[in-house]
Amino acid sequence: MSKKTILIILLLVSQAVIAQNQTANWFFGDYAGLSFNAGFPNPNTDGQLITFEGCSTISNKQGELLFYTDGVTVWNKNHTIMQNGDGLTGDNSSTQSAIIIPKPNSTDIYYIFTADARAGEDGLRYSEVDINGDSGLGAITQNKNILLTTPIAEKITAVESADGESIWVISHKWNSNEFVAYLVSDTGVNTTPVISAVGSVHDNEVGNNFIGYLKASPNRAKIACIKSYTNNETQIFDFNAATGVLSNPITINNYSSEIFGPYGCEFSPDSKLLYVSEIIRYETLYVSKIHQYDLTTYNQQAIINSDIIINQEEGSLGALQQALDGRIYIAKSGSSQIGVIKNPNEIGANCNYESNAISLNGRNSRLGLPPFVQSYFFATNIFENTCYGDNTSFSIDTSTIIDSISWDFGDIASGTNNTSQNLNPTHVFTSPGSYEVTISIQTQGETQLFYRTVIISQRPPVLDLDPISTCISNNNTLNLVNSIPDDIINNSNFIISFYNTIEDANNRENSITSPTEYNSPQNNEIIYIRLDNINGDCSSISELELNIVDIPVVEANQSVFICENETTTIDVGNLPLPLNNYSFLWLHSNETTSQIQVNQEGIYTVHISYASSQTPQNINNCFAERNVQVSESNAATILNIEITGTTATIYAEGLGAYEYTIDNINNSYQNSNVFTNITPGVHTAYVRDINNCGISEAKFSIIDFPSFFTPNGDTINDFWQVKGISNLFQPNSKIFIFNRFGRLITQIKPSSKGWDGTVNGIPLPQSDYWFSVTLQDGRVYKNHFTLKR
Repeated sequence: MSKKTILIILLLVSQAVIAQNQTANWFFGDYAGLSFNAGFPNPNTDGQLITFEGCSTISNKQGELLFYTDGVTVWNKNHTIMQNGDGLTGDNSSTQSAIIIPKPNSTDIYYIFTADARAGEDGLRYSEVDINGDSGLGAITQNKNILLTTPIAEKITAVESADGESIWVISHKWNSNEFVAYLVSDTGVNTTPVISAVGSVHDNEVGNNFIGYLKASPNRAKIACIKSYTNNETQIFDFNAATGVLSNPITINNYSSEIFGPYGCEFSPDSKLLYVSEIIRYETLYVSKIHQYDLTTYNQQAIINSDIIINQEEGSLGALQQALDGRIYIAKSGSSQIGVIKNPNEIGANCNYESNAISLNGRNSRLGLPPFVQSYFFATNIFENTCYGDNTSFSIDTSTIIDSISWDFGDIASGTNNTSQNLNPTHVFTSPGSYEVTISIQTQGETQLFYRTVIISQRPPVLDLDPISTCISNNNTLNLVNSIPDDIINNSNFIISFYNTIEDANNRENSITSPTEYNSPQNNEIIYIRLDNINGDCSSISELELNIVDIPVVEANQSVFICENETTTIDVGNLPLPLNNYSFLWLHSNETTSQIQVNQEGIYTVHISYASSQTPQNINNCFAERNVQVSESNAATILNIEITGTTATIYAEGLGAYEYTIDNINNSYQNSNVFTNITPGVHTAYVRDINNCGISEAKFSIIDFPSFFTPNGDTINDFWQVKGISNLFQPNSKIFIFNRFGRLITQIKPSSKGWDGTVNGIPLPQSDYWFSVTLQDGRVYKNHFTLKR
């Protein structure tokens, strides 16, 4: 099915047809120029203008050059300075130093509005041009440099008023948030402005906030205003073409740098998109971007989120300006070429930006391009139904009487059907391709020629898609893209989008944002797949059926332990529905029960699916998998207890994981096998399996030597003995005691109470005595102790 493009009528109210040709010639930069009289740009090298930024050009209704200016000097059609055409108060370094406005209902009078640079005192002024002066070359009248307001930022734009005749000229005050709109009518310039105090204050002279473009949308509904450098931003406003009032500001501030930042801007011909150039300075290097913002959802965050960088390159990209061919051209400072957005109504890469598109034949662009009355560009799309095989229709508004009209569709192969004199003709093109349509309009004895390019596109195919039949869990997503044939996926001429309803698909609204991760697909759901060709004018809609079987929700994998040589029961876990709603299969044994007995370690896997009664359209292998890890455990084998001073380290091994304590089997257990600061003596170590498969135990001793004893019969310290040895621990140790002169006094046994301080029943005096201990394991200790009386 074809996509009907939005019909934009070629307006003939008042002088709209004439107005298009008034934009046919451009002069800008360093002697650079372009002529669009052939329907496409041709370089013009006759211009005498040199300007870093601002400039303006005007032609007559036949597209013949009348004059041009940099805001200071005016050159006539012969490229000589116009009579009285110097000393205007603009500045060639003002962003928009000038704009030329034809006086409504007059073929003779024009007004040049000028803006001083850097918020200078000359502000916003206008000068009057009588094209009949100087023998038809034009002259500035005595109405020269008429002050309107000062100071202003370097911004001027113009757009037709709601009456279709008068023109609003709009600027912005400096040190203020006020826009000023002056109405130019058939009575001249109304010097009393409409003031709109709305949006940001433009100030901060150090920050160069006066720099940046001001543009109206072709449909007269919006104004875009750029503030460069410090606190840089783009603001968009609603504009009332009847009253000249701006309102409802929306701020875009997602720029990379405050060292220059946003500079130029332009609306798409259909006024739905806004393009902004951004310049970023890195010391001596300049890098520029072109942002594209979608204005169709008119709120701040949606517009910022829609930002697409359609181009990034080194150098300074400046002004953006639409031409009568419906394309937007981009100034490239210091370059002998300029860029172009060929399809500015299209989103993203489809807008078809080309960086070095137009040669200036040896002349150089700078930052500026000539502005025009922006509503002159509203009539750039005059056809609909542009798929191959369609009856393509062309429309002209009949609100103004014309003498005659002739259409040449550029389709030579169609023979006599290639032309028409109907006001609103139709034509079936003979093949897909690009056609140059020529429109010749005769009115009031004059002939106007218009050129439009129409692209006739091949219609995308309707896809015959097999249903997606699969099973899916609640937390999983579905990849819808996998359903599309590779030859469609890989065809760069097609744009693929997915929708939940046929209405959304037809309107290209509310598309599925992540078709590769489609959430919560439903059984018997229909997905609508739209194919658009790269030009966006032809489409097809195909249906994709989803056959979805749910995968049961099951408990997470489980780990259980069994003690060596024991048996345990494992099961499928807790399920949301009664067990008879499910089917089970244990893979190791093909058992189909909800629980089984196991006596060996291993991983036991069960597949859980809905019973066939729950899913009549059951698809094979739609199951959830649950694993039960069964591990064996046993009591530990204590290998060794290593003693270092008063520290004991317990070494054990076994199938399980173990924890430790000493002295009391009911003590708290610890994960560490190291115990410190143990009192001297005999102790018991306990090693417990954490899965309750047994407790092992072993005794150990801590050896210590008392530093004194008091054999006075009070039963306290009456004997001196080595602690930690006994009949069980180191029973064959040898203990010798010496006096301070080194003479052996006695030998005691590890099993005895110890030495009582006598020799042969005679008490020895209070003194220091020495000992030597040779333990059974070969360790030797020598030291002394005190006998106290």
